[in-house]
Amino acid sequence: MQFLIIDDHTLIVQAMSLLLKTKFPEAVIHTGSTADDARALVEQYGAETDLLILDLNIPGVTSATSLLQELVQTDETMKILVLSGIVDQHNIMRVLQLGAAGFVPKSLDPEMLTNAIDFVLKGGVFIPTKLLSESQKAGLLTEAAVEIAQGSSNSEIRLTQRQTDVLMTLARGLPIKRICRELGLSEGTVKTHVAAIYRAFGATNRTEALIAARRAGFDISL
Repeated sequence: MQFLIIDDHTLIVQAMSLLLKTKFPEAVIHTGSTADDARALVEQYGAETDLLILDLNIPGVTSATSLLQELVQTDETMKILVLSGIVDQHNIMRVLQLGAAGFVPKSLDPEMLTNAIDFVLKGGVFIPTKLLSESQKAGLLTEAAVEIAQGSSNSEIRLTQRQTDVLMTLARGLPIKRICRELGLSEGTVKTHVAAIYRAFGATNRTEALIAARRAGFDISL
């Protein structure tokens, strides 16, 4: 397996490298500490990387999520687990909306961090239970979305082919008008499909729907 770790704290990089090597002895690990390092490593190794572990606040970033957005656009298939010392509910939701496969605070204990890595590698979207609960209380996630993100919902979700097409464009962050142009559909038709997708996943917004879709096994980059 191959991992990229981008963090400007040497102790964090060393601890993460040790954790990964302990779990995956044959793993190849590349590390960097700046935004430029991240760009170079993704360009060189991104296609073969199983997981990128990314700190949001490193030298060279213009905003908390700017580098993440750039890296997702560079390679939409790459799994990115955000590791951050800043735990802000709106930033967490923004991180997931932009395409991260999970968010973990740096205060998370090693066992839970290992679980998070396992979960993301298997295609899940990881948010610690405490953060999910706080997001729900803040009105950022519905009960159904929390259950799906935690993995407690096992119901099979079925979408029509056209609904799946719309879901994929939502995952790319496209606005409704752009989706209309790409799929050759009227705005009313697209909104109808979006509403059906939200109902299918028990979601009230795009972020919840994408979290639920990823957890339900749909092959999308969140």
